[in-house]
Amino acid sequence: MSLGAPLSFAAARMAILNDGFTPADLIVARYAVAGLVMLPVLLWMRASDLGGIGWRRGLMLMATGGPAFTVLQTAGLAYAPLGHGGVITPAAVAILSTALAAVFLRERPGVVHLLGACLMLCGILLVGSDALFGSGGPHTWFGDLLFLGAATAWASFSVLVRRWRVDALRAITIVSVLSAVATVPGYIAFGGGAHIATLPMHLVIWQGLLQGGLHGVLATLGFTHAVRVLGVSRAVFFAAVVPAISVLIGIPALHEIPSVAQWLGLGVVTLGLMIAILLPPLLRPTRRKHG
Repeated sequence: MSLGAPLSFAAARMAILNDGFTPADLIVARYAVAGLVMLPVLLWMRASDLGGIGWRRGLMLMATGGPAFTVLQTAGLAYAPLGHGGVITPAAVAILSTALAAVFLRERPGVVHLLGACLMLCGILLVGSDALFGSGGPHTWFGDLLFLGAATAWASFSVLVRRWRVDALRAITIVSVLSAVATVPGYIAFGGGAHIATLPMHLVIWQGLLQGGLHGVLATLGFTHAVRVLGVSRAVFFAAVVPAISVLIGIPALHEIPSVAQWLGLGVVTLGLMIAILLPPLLRPTRRKHG
């Protein structure tokens, strides 16, 4: 997850609740902009074999890091509060990525890393308890499941990028263009173009720039580069700020006041993320300089 996530999550939730957007509108706005921006890059890289990656790998990257992730995450925001998505998705991505990296990439997490993951799991369960007791709305549990599905897709994408050593620009270019081809024509064919024409054009442009430009291209490019350089199990923990910012944005923007369980879950998730990030460097033995 990237640091652009809280803003894009909040904007998507507001658009669905207040501005007449559907999840499909936001998904297409994201990939129409991202695909248009990255199409010249794909042509420069050689589109015939997706810049040397090949169609099989390219389609697998699109299937995990493209519409599947965005559909699940955006649809989840239609059912569950912003704070749920902002806490559950990045924390679940960190946990699942750590597990998948250990199995498929032989990235062995340390004890501190595992402690952070356990704390995050406890935090997710606390946040999800809102759904069990109905304090977040009757359909919150379904939104939480969609967030977990989105996290599974994104964790798989992160592991594939690392396993195949795909550079960030190439990965985001392929995902953006293929996702646009997969979503935009069908959206228009089923009447989406007529619906989006009824929405305020300045809001459509804003959502396209935010979802497609800021989050879909720039922020995701930075995250993917971090995965390539640092490894999956390290890069995913740098989303520690996402849960807190998402919850805080939701209070003034959407008037979604977190419950006691959600505040506790946020605190536990943030503690787990910070332990996984900050403690390992402090625990490494320092090398003495020899004069």
